[in-house]
Amino acid sequence: MEENEYKSTYNELASVRCVFEKTLTNHRAKCQLSRHFCLADREGYACGNVASSKKCIEVLEKLRKNSIFVLKLHDIKGPLPHNMEIRVQAGGLTGLAKLLHSGDESSVQQVLMTDGIDRVISRALDNYGTLDDLPYSEIIQSVVQFQGRRRRQR
Repeated sequence: MEENEYKSTYNELASVRCVFEKTLTNHRAKCQLSRHFCLADREGYACGNVASSKKCIEVLEKLRKNSIFVLKLHDIKGPLPHNMEIRVQAGGLTGLAKLLHSGDESSVQQVLMTDGIDRVISRALDNYGTLDDLPYSEIIQSVVQFQGRRRRQR
């Protein structure tokens, strides 16, 4: 499949793209509003709700903005490199879940897998009011602590 054809078909399947797609494909969280699809040898996620998608976009933008220092960047212009994006997405969502559910790391991960991204964000907004009122200093600690997959040893 040619890359242009792939992108065209992908955009048809994911007309409302899930901005937390990297977190979902890495099995760090689930979302009841997402729709999983496979295309060629790749997989993707589409969002089933435009309003929720806009809310997720705003949350991710705030997480990126507040992670600049942690990522050792001066400014974020365009998409982040893959590993940095996963740190921001998965670590940021873990930080949000920690605000709502005290407990060990595995119980917080369980919240992300059972409640899902949309519910965690909605509950955080219910508790704190607006995105600007969220305690990003606490949330970003999870971005700092996030560890992706370990490299294979040869």
